Amino acid sequence: MPNRPFTIAILAGSALTPLTAAAAAPAALAATTTPTATYRGPSVAMRWGNVAVTIKVARHKIVSLSATYPIERPRSMFINSVAIPRLRSEALSAQRASINAISGATLTSQAFISSLSAALKSAHV
Repeated sequence: MPNRPFTIAILAGSALTPLTAAAAAPAALAATTTPTATYRGPSVAMRWGNVAVTIKVARHKIVSLSATYPIERPRSMFINSVAIPRLRSEALSAQRASINAISGATLTSQAFISSLSAALKSAHV
């Protein structure tokens, strides 16, 4: 009986990617052993506190992003708890610092984008 190529799907990102059986094993192994590097942007001061972004990069792509932000005041906690996840999502989707500011969180947005931009520059992304 002759060998026939077959296709399997491996989860890559948020979509299934078909691969031939011969390519599936090395691709799966490479996905688990890809080194990541961590880069932290500067802590950018704004009126209500500092914002700093930290990114993890693998193969010149942002794979993870976190941020520190002010939570000392109840109003800051509320605004930033809404704005930071949106900014994070935008940055991960765009894979760059050219993202839209969040209305009502202009200062946080500007500080986030500034710190993100510096982190991306040091990561050469």
